[in-house]
Amino acid sequence: MRQVHLKSNAKILLIRTDRLGDVILSTPVATAIKQVLPDSRIAFLSRNYTRDLLEQHPDIDDVLVEDEMKHEKGAIDILRRKKFDVCIALHPDARWAWRTYRAGIPVRIGTAYRAFSVFYNYRVFEHRKHTNQHEVEHNLNLLKPLGISPETVLFRFNVPESVQKKTRLLLEQKGWNPNQPLIVLHPGSGGSAVDWPAASFGQLAKVLRGRNLAVAVTGVAAEKELIDRVVRTAQTELLRFDDELNLLELAALLKQASVVVANSTGPLHLAVAMGTEVVGLYCPVPPCHPQRWGPYGRSDSVLVPQHVSCKTCDSKRCAQTRCMEQITVKMVLEKVLEKLQNGI
Repeated sequence: MRQVHLKSNAKILLIRTDRLGDVILSTPVATAIKQVLPDSRIAFLSRNYTRDLLEQHPDIDDVLVEDEMKHEKGAIDILRRKKFDVCIALHPDARWAWRTYRAGIPVRIGTAYRAFSVFYNYRVFEHRKHTNQHEVEHNLNLLKPLGISPETVLFRFNVPESVQKKTRLLLEQKGWNPNQPLIVLHPGSGGSAVDWPAASFGQLAKVLRGRNLAVAVTGVAAEKELIDRVVRTAQTELLRFDDELNLLELAALLKQASVVVANSTGPLHLAVAMGTEVVGLYCPVPPCHPQRWGPYGRSDSVLVPQHVSCKTCDSKRCAQTRCMEQITVKMVLEKVLEKLQNGI
């Protein structure tokens, strides 16, 4: 593979405009670059809703927002004015492949197996759908043309102390005793995964409360009905946060938690980035499998239905086969208690 020789103060653009979890799993790329080129300037192009979190990343110097660059000519003009030396397409996207090409960015790195890969002049030959590697590792592999091969993977996010204090106060106002271990349940996934049933989350919450543990339930506005079902099943007092927290406040809440239980979704990866113990609930369908999308470095923190053949199934049919019901409340409880013990 051809190698790029960069100046020490190179201006590098990372592009990832999909979902929260994808963005979090891409940020170790910025850290890996900074470890080799500490004087480089790194910009991250993302969607608006991840901006606040990225702006708190110590290895990201600038955040560009796709929502503010919708017009083709305007987006290309912005890229030209920024005078980037390198761009790395962490997620294949035809629009941004074309725009970075038209902007004349000298080094354009991306995957090789797309029709629009012709717009990249440094290509990494990988099929992400047919691999045993984690998404984090795929992202880091895109650094190969720069000769960067990090030995460790680091997630580095800062949550302002003011946000942490505000979130702790909100928890206490809802009835949390700071001496109680806090378990956060995130029962939704925004359609990115096949979810553990709401009734199971509710039953888990009931058992956890019976052990004198504080339980918070989080979600966005569209998941209000889902959280309603969890609360009805639990039949006990829960700390409810549906569409009440911004992204930094959610990060602060997850940082405060002793354990986070979630489906395969962004808040699970955010909890890992905050250094919190997690229990991830995954279906075995290959595109959703924890081997690629699990909490990075936490293979002992996932539960997956066993003895299920996915060869004739896909994520759209999982709701019919109901394989996630094979993950029992007892199994999740035991994993939560194990994680709590680890944290003592």
